[in-house]
Amino acid sequence: MPDDSRTPTPPDAVRGVFLADLAHDLSTPLTAIHGAIELFLAGAYGPLDAEQKALVAEVLASAREMRAIVQDVADLGALDGGRLVFDSARVDIGAVLDELRVTMTDTAAKRGVSFSLDGPPADTPIRSDERRLRQVLTCVLGYAVKAARRGSQVAAGVTLQDERLRVDVRGTGIMHNGDPQALFAVRRDPTPGVPKPYSGPGLGLPLVGRVVNAWGGRVRAEMQDGALVIGVELPV
Repeated sequence: MPDDSRTPTPPDAVRGVFLADLAHDLSTPLTAIHGAIELFLAGAYGPLDAEQKALVAEVLASAREMRAIVQDVADLGALDGGRLVFDSARVDIGAVLDELRVTMTDTAAKRGVSFSLDGPPADTPIRSDERRLRQVLTCVLGYAVKAARRGSQVAAGVTLQDERLRVDVRGTGIMHNGDPQALFAVRRDPTPGVPKPYSGPGLGLPLVGRVVNAWGGRVRAEMQDGALVIGVELPV
């Protein structure tokens, strides 16, 4: 007779293993594609004219976005399986913010949105997980910029206080019905045809919420005087 005394594996753990395997299988060919595109852009296979360079650069940007999504899937699998690990190393938070400021300002300008990001200057070291820190910052800032209407403003600030890193984002022209905190909620029953409650990169704000909580931080979202305010607090 079969042994029915064994404890069944939780559904989230099963999904975690599947997502981890899926991310691993996707990452290898995607890395090869990414490397080949970089070689083309560097002229390894001959010179490219301006139009060709623009096209290859667009493909490279898409490949990088796909790699970020695959990494998000891997993180989701690790979260479901209880295997998400955070690094602790020296990170120049000022340099990270300088890079994000350039990227987000360019994205905002293309959408007709004013963007500002204040924070510590370069050569401001902290101890953190740089990859996940970039993941959280990019997703939260990216959502605010992409969700803002043309002509509106997104202002963000990063501060260090009592061994905590605080990120505060205020966006005007962002319409949201219902509880803004639901932006970070995981939707287990997506309805076909209904837009996702985020438009950031990768799996979006729900994954950020889970990562931040597992990190020992906090997230919040609320409406203040017609503006959406998002706050993230992380240990450093």
